[in-house]
Amino acid sequence: MADKLDTGKADLGRWVDEGAKAIGMPIAPAYRANVILNIERSLVIVQPLLALDLDDELTPAPVFTP
Repeated sequence: MADKLDTGKADLGRWVDEGAKAIGMPIAPAYRANVILNIERSLVIVQPLLALDLDDELTPAPVFTP
């Protein structure tokens, strides 16, 4: 897993543009900066989870079936 994510604006802008193109969802120029801002915030929020070392031998919990 990535130890540190590169959150450079140019890289995120390219990532947003390529992602939008890949799924066929155009992003209006008026909203592009806010989409990038939300991606930046999401990367900050997820950092503690990405930093967590998980054992490769972990077994998932069973699914509850009523």
